[in-house]
Amino acid sequence: MDEVDRGVIEHLRENARTTFADIGRALDVSDATVYNRVKRLIEMGVIKRFTIEVDEEAVGRMVSGFILVNVKPGAVKEVSKQLTEIETVSEVYEVHGREDLIVKVRGKNLSELRTVILRVRAIPDVVETAFIPVFKTWKG
Repeated sequence: MDEVDRGVIEHLRENARTTFADIGRALDVSDATVYNRVKRLIEMGVIKRFTIEVDEEAVGRMVSGFILVNVKPGAVKEVSKQLTEIETVSEVYEVHGREDLIVKVRGKNLSELRTVILRVRAIPDVVETAFIPVFKTWKG
């Protein structure tokens, strides 16, 4: 990867809808060069997908938090798979420390998050959970 590749990635990371022409102007290369770079970066697996950022509060997900999860030895992969299937789960992290997994959740209210926590606790290989509510996000 060279500086053009890095520049393309940074522009798309900032806004995936930025046109190749706009990126090309900013990097002083042609839009065809940007197109070819993006195509190559996708083929290389550097760019995995294009996505959107949603204002969670605008779609009714007003509260968020983190569920700390401990699982039975050897069950992290299976539990993680099950967690990713829960709609209100936005991210699942495998970590090293007191917990095995940290799960980011968003919901319309605390009652909905309580339901999610109970669903997580019901997964057979989950040993223990704890919940940390988010009061304010300073950088997201």
